[in-house]
Amino acid sequence: MSVSQNLPNLAIGYSTLRLLKMLAAGVFLTLLFAAIVFNWLNVKTLTAYQITVCSVGLAVCSFATIRVLWRLVSGRQPVLFITRVGIRDTRIADDTISWRSVRDISAWQFRSRVIVVLKLDPLIADRFDVGLLKRIVSIMNKAVGAEGMLINPGGLTMDGETLLETCKQYWKAGRLAYTAQPKTEPEPVH
Repeated sequence: MSVSQNLPNLAIGYSTLRLLKMLAAGVFLTLLFAAIVFNWLNVKTLTAYQITVCSVGLAVCSFATIRVLWRLVSGRQPVLFITRVGIRDTRIADDTISWRSVRDISAWQFRSRVIVVLKLDPLIADRFDVGLLKRIVSIMNKAVGAEGMLINPGGLTMDGETLLETCKQYWKAGRLAYTAQPKTEPEPVH
């Protein structure tokens, strides 16, 4: 991809079709786990371990389904903004991450999904690890090999590979714009 000086500002929101697919899968799994936990099919060979595992699955799938439903109902506005200055994902934080503070952009694959990983300057990365939940998620991401800030395209109108290429293009343009600025030189003293 060529680096253009006329890159438009992008505002990416949720895809209704993708969210409906995720909602259908969530409802199906929630009902499946509920059928096992509450023994709606009158299965006599269920063990306590199977019921416990399905109870955890029921709780996780119920939470995920409610979250997708909430995004479907309230997610009419864009959540990911990409400009020549930086990238802002309102699902993570309200601050824009400057392309100057991004050291590298890579992809992390989970099954068939591509998730964009931004390797940030350590001082900037510390600003986004505020709060116990965000620190736990950061530690879990490092444990599975995704070190950096994750930009998950799940449910968005742009898929992971396109998002990765777009981020790389804007990152290059943003860094070139920063390095192309002339440095101020001190005035000579007479």
